[in-house]
Amino acid sequence: MKMGVFNVSLLLFFLLCVLSVPSEAVSEYSILRTDMYPAGARLVFSIPASEKVHFQLPGAFDSASVRPLPSEGVEVLSFEAVDVSRSEWIPPVLEKLFTSIREKERLQATLGGKISAIENSLALLSGPLPKELKGADVAEYIESVRAVREKMELERASLADTLDELQKELAVLQADFKSKMPPDSQKAVEITAVLSGSGVFLVEAFTRYAEWVPFYRMNLSVSSGGISAGLFARARQKTGLLVEGTVHFHTSMPSVSVAPPELRPLVADLAPKHKDVRRFAMDEALPMMAPMVQAPAPAEPAPRPVIQTLTDLSTQAEGLLTGDYTPADFNLGSFSLKSETSIISVPSLSEQAWLVAESKGLPFPILPASAELSVDGSPSGKTTLDEHGSGSDILIAFGRTPRVKASKEKLVSKEGSTWTGRGRTEDGYTIEVTNGMPHPVAVTLKDRIPISSRENISVEVLRIEPKPDEQSEQNLLTWKLSLAPGEKRTINAVFRLSYPSDETVIFR
Repeated sequence: MKMGVFNVSLLLFFLLCVLSVPSEAVSEYSILRTDMYPAGARLVFSIPASEKVHFQLPGAFDSASVRPLPSEGVEVLSFEAVDVSRSEWIPPVLEKLFTSIREKERLQATLGGKISAIENSLALLSGPLPKELKGADVAEYIESVRAVREKMELERASLADTLDELQKELAVLQADFKSKMPPDSQKAVEITAVLSGSGVFLVEAFTRYAEWVPFYRMNLSVSSGGISAGLFARARQKTGLLVEGTVHFHTSMPSVSVAPPELRPLVADLAPKHKDVRRFAMDEALPMMAPMVQAPAPAEPAPRPVIQTLTDLSTQAEGLLTGDYTPADFNLGSFSLKSETSIISVPSLSEQAWLVAESKGLPFPILPASAELSVDGSPSGKTTLDEHGSGSDILIAFGRTPRVKASKEKLVSKEGSTWTGRGRTEDGYTIEVTNGMPHPVAVTLKDRIPISSRENISVEVLRIEPKPDEQSEQNLLTWKLSLAPGEKRTINAVFRLSYPSDETVIFR
């Protein structure tokens, strides 16, 4: 009997081995090149050429984007890339986490089984007393049952606590696993190609589950005015594949559909009576011009060799992308700028002043990106840089200077009237600037007085002490002050507004 069971088991094992052998050998591929875009990635896969190549890519890749690339010595006779269903695929980077979840799930089932067994035993102990018990045996039986119940209750409580903690840990691991799993994990892109020749067969595929953003780290040396900076790429991808080695970063997405621009004639016509003429003109003209409007491709700074084409700028760096959407930072290179530092105070906006650095005639472009700032090695804040082209000037605020303050007090307004019957108001303010630093500082103070937007409103400057170093046409005032340690300076500005007496003046 035992020999028969053994023979049947051996036969079943043999059949399973035969059935598990695929009809076509699956080709092993490697990642030859990775190109990261602001919203997506292009990967080139390398496969040893054979008469028939068959392999699968994760479902995170768009099957419509998969295509063979020209390969020396290899001719593609036929090529097919289709979406197919498969059992859920576990990426290698998540196998350890998946195994840990399965172990905890098994432990959860074991603990649940033990608790269930104890509860069943407690139910039996809660039944009626055996009929054969009499006299003193009843008390002895009850005491022994009580002791057993107490022990089992304690064990159940301990197991329940352990199970509760395990379920909490398991929930965290499952949520982490779910967030890191690539999309469409129960789908694959199946690729089959018939080839002629020998060498390496290349296939490219695009995924939208990838992204990168540039950011800067900048440190300002106050004594020298030098700015030491580094440009970095923060990238991540969720294909489930491990990307290691050189990664190419592009500032522009490849165009999905491109057509030559065509400018239609702009026809002047009479608007229907029920429409506003100006609104109609804008509504009609803007769509005609829209195809001609294209945002310029962001420029790449030059700390590292940059490949520039008519449609793109790119650079490269070495690193690792795990494929589970974990962000990784790539160092794209460092550079330095010369700047002039100053302290700017705008009491209408804040009591504290700003430490700013201005670099003129940039030797290379600056990307629109966030920047992590520090002053003399100490973190000072974060900012967002606009795009700046080569040769332009850039002004960067590196943080606040709490010990350089400017307080602004409004003067009490005086109202009256003139012989012409027009209203009149005298207004103004006093600013007090204080240097709380242990050394002299140069402060650029900025404020303003009103400007008139109508002919029947006039603004007359009565007194500004001291006189500003600059006064723009929009009545923006600038004082350049040198303050000794602990020194205070006072600014006074008084002006008169004249306007129709039956009107109220507002400031905007």
